[in-house]
Amino acid sequence: MSKINYLLFSFFFILIACNVDNNYSSSSKDYNDLKHHILREKRTDSINELLDKFSNDSLKNKFLLDIAYEFYIRKDSSCFRYWNSQAKDMAVKYGLKKNIALTNWDLGNFFYREHIIDSSYYHYNLAYEQYLDANDDLKAGRMLLNMAILQEKVKDYIGSENSTFQALDLIENSTESQNYVYPANNNLGIIYNGLEDYSEALTYHWKALGNAKSLQDPIRTARSYNNIGVVYQKLKDHDNSILNYTRALQIDSIYQKEASLFAMLTDNLGYSEFKLGNYQIASFLFQKALKIRDSIQHESGIVINKLHLGEYYLENGDTTQALQYTLEANSLAADTRNNRDLLASYLQLAKIEPEKAPSYLDSYIHLNDSLLNEERAIRNKFARIRFETDQYIQKTQQLSNEKLWLGLIAVILGASLFLLYLLTNQKAKNKELKFQKEQQEYNEDIYKLLLKQQTKLEEGRQEERARISSELHDGVLGKLFGIRMNFGLLNLKAPNQVSEKYHLLLEKLQHTEEEIRQISHNLISEVSDSHLNFAKLLEQLVADYRSLTCAAINFNFDEDIDGELIDENIQINYYRILQEALQNVVKHAEANKVNVKIYRREDFLFMEILDDGKGFDERKKVKGIGLKNMKDRMEKIGGQFEFQTSATGTKLLFEVKIQNNG
Repeated sequence: MSKINYLLFSFFFILIACNVDNNYSSSSKDYNDLKHHILREKRTDSINELLDKFSNDSLKNKFLLDIAYEFYIRKDSSCFRYWNSQAKDMAVKYGLKKNIALTNWDLGNFFYREHIIDSSYYHYNLAYEQYLDANDDLKAGRMLLNMAILQEKVKDYIGSENSTFQALDLIENSTESQNYVYPANNNLGIIYNGLEDYSEALTYHWKALGNAKSLQDPIRTARSYNNIGVVYQKLKDHDNSILNYTRALQIDSIYQKEASLFAMLTDNLGYSEFKLGNYQIASFLFQKALKIRDSIQHESGIVINKLHLGEYYLENGDTTQALQYTLEANSLAADTRNNRDLLASYLQLAKIEPEKAPSYLDSYIHLNDSLLNEERAIRNKFARIRFETDQYIQKTQQLSNEKLWLGLIAVILGASLFLLYLLTNQKAKNKELKFQKEQQEYNEDIYKLLLKQQTKLEEGRQEERARISSELHDGVLGKLFGIRMNFGLLNLKAPNQVSEKYHLLLEKLQHTEEEIRQISHNLISEVSDSHLNFAKLLEQLVADYRSLTCAAINFNFDEDIDGELIDENIQINYYRILQEALQNVVKHAEANKVNVKIYRREDFLFMEILDDGKGFDERKKVKGIGLKNMKDRMEKIGGQFEFQTSATGTKLLFEVKIQNNG
């Protein structure tokens, strides 16, 4: 699918990066000569001597900001940071509020370009506070829009939605509002698309399209048509997708104005044609888009293009071409840290090479878990930054109200803000529950794929044992029997010594037949007793954690358990619980020995995990996310969870009913 978020942010980033507003340029020859000299020589000494050339403090500060911004454009990080710091110190010294905000704006842009999202958000937030303090609502709103787009980037959809509406409140009263209402509506469309609320997504993308047309902006118009096409693509309404992509491609000179957008539209159009079964058209469009992206070195576009080609060739039965394009996409995504498409490539590789599916799916799970943790950490940082901002704003308001109004008004305002916080928080919790449910369903699908693959491997082993048994019994054993019978029918007349040896050889031949028969029966017995798919998945999980710790991890799976009788939900949750428990042992327990035992008592399946580590403080257990997750999982499958902990170790016991004989 299209990388709407990236394109939108890139466009908006270009827009907001031009933050000098041409205020810092000067017709003065001395000003320009001095600026070019510093840019050429990269001077960082005798700043006061240089600044003495300017008549007032405001002009001095503008000069420093101008120099910093020039180094930012040239991607000279060290010089940009130095001059930005000098400009900020001077702005603080002389109380130039808007200039202080501008230094943070530039830092926000800089950290975004360096892919340091949390630092970018932090400086945009500082600029937002400072513009509010300077009563510049338009620029404060623009900072909030930047923050909202960053929040959407880490899937903080509720936070991004709130920030966007707050930004609209600040922007709409400005004479320049139309320029910034477009990216706000576009971002809301992307948010609702991410939430799978496609009706709302279309509503806001159509609004953004109306904004773009009123501005007579062909690039924004084409982007909005693309975004609308993507929503229809997710709805599997490919006829409407094709209609909107075609409208965008028909805009005059779109290729000359922005080749990357033209290539994306071409690729998306090809994908919808492919989904409708128009393979020749799809192949032509995919190759055309890839050629353009190769020529402009658009790496993220090349990755998604090659994934589409891999899917196309897989559908047409050409697994060689499918594998080649998908592996190339996988490699480029890894090199460019394009994690979203790297995940997609692992799933596609698992379909192309079923025999390697467990390895690809394992890579997918590890990367997905890592990304979820990273996104969660960034969202938490965003929340802390905004919380501190809210505290700062609230304190400022209270101080101002104490001077202007009676204390009662301040109390009412505080109560209103708290009520708003509760309502917003409740809405966020409801959305978070939805996300957790979707993630659980996704994890269950991955586990089912693992289980299915393990079943296929086990069936292959069983068939091979049966074949070898049959060959031994019907082939080799039959031939040996025939040879022995022929020997027995010989009327051998020979001296006693030779006769004894003859009979001895016959007996050995008979013993050999018995040994082969026993081996054949054992193989058949092993086939009939094979029910270990569930056990093998757990054993592999334990083996993975053995490589991460010096502790001895013993694993025992009761032979009386028939994995086929255990519900998939129980298997999935026991797998995840064991994963969580072993992770806690490796990270925190400092144990030397860990025993994992899974056994059955009548209709109940038990899992017992015992370690000799240092234990944990039971009084803090309510704060333990791991224990809460285990408890929640057991409740979902109707089971029970108990634990005991002390300075000499921890014991976890899980119990669930697996069969109802009533």
